[in-house]
Amino acid sequence: MGKGVIFLAASVLFVSQTYALGLGAVEIAGNSCEVPVGTHELMEVGEGRFAIPTGLYVKKEEDKRVARGACTFALTLQAAPGKKIVISNTHQLTSLRAYPSQTKARVDLEIFKAGSQGVKQALEIEAQEQVAKVSQPLGQQGPVLETECGGSAILRGNLAATLIGAGKARAFTRALYVDINEVDCP
Repeated sequence: MGKGVIFLAASVLFVSQTYALGLGAVEIAGNSCEVPVGTHELMEVGEGRFAIPTGLYVKKEEDKRVARGACTFALTLQAAPGKKIVISNTHQLTSLRAYPSQTKARVDLEIFKAGSQGVKQALEIEAQEQVAKVSQPLGQQGPVLETECGGSAILRGNLAATLIGAGKARAFTRALYVDINEVDCP
């Protein structure tokens, strides 16, 4: 019975921390998302570190010249009075493969506060005579978004893949990891 009580208390604490931060559910949309389009829970993976389930998978066969796909998200933030929410240190593992015949694979990522523009990031490969492949993170260090003191904002993200050429190609990304912290206003 003691383990059940501890588990229940930890679950309530996690839910309380998420709501105390003023984080809404994540809205996912797009034609190539790894998770179903709709509303999803934000997943806490460490203290102040969260995973947004915005993975992408796009595949192109030799019979198609171009394949495209996209996955977007929106996360509503509401800071408590006297506090602000800071989003920082984004990280999304991206994997690209292109098989010969002058084939290109590209992924573009932009994370931003709704109503503004973010830093656009891209990863691209091109296969000529041999298979080309790469796996590396896209992301940015430092602050991405800060709410006003006691204010609200929407964190948005656009992830898109374009595969072009005569050969085969694929683009795959994992969940987006972000730091979300509520801090006192100066």
